[in-house]
Amino acid sequence: MSHILFFDARLFLLLMRADDDLAAGARAEGCGICGGVLHSARYPRKPRGGPPAQLKAEYSRRHSFCCANDDCRKRTTPPSLRFLGRRVYLGAIVVLTSAMTGGVTLKRAAELNELVGVSMRTLQ
Repeated sequence: MSHILFFDARLFLLLMRADDDLAAGARAEGCGICGGVLHSARYPRKPRGGPPAQLKAEYSRRHSFCCANDDCRKRTTPPSLRFLGRRVYLGAIVVLTSAMTGGVTLKRAAELNELVGVSMRTLQ
């Protein structure tokens, strides 16, 4: 995988569209506990190693839903290709880091620092 992809907004748009599809599917299924209708309850994110500047707003929130039934109110967060659970770095950046972890050398750490601003301490 080339690091050039991480500067191309099309990759991040593709991941965003995939997340939109996953979210629509989760919402259509309804609440997993009571079967109730799910309302949007997106929450803010401040991902690191982020997308190009023109996509910062789209990447500042993650899809999430909350059951409309007052007795339930269970939160449903669909799977995401952009965000990896509670991790701070975007999924694409984690994949790049994993690909480069044939050992964290000073050269690789310097490349990642230059590319996405990740520090040697974070890599270790």
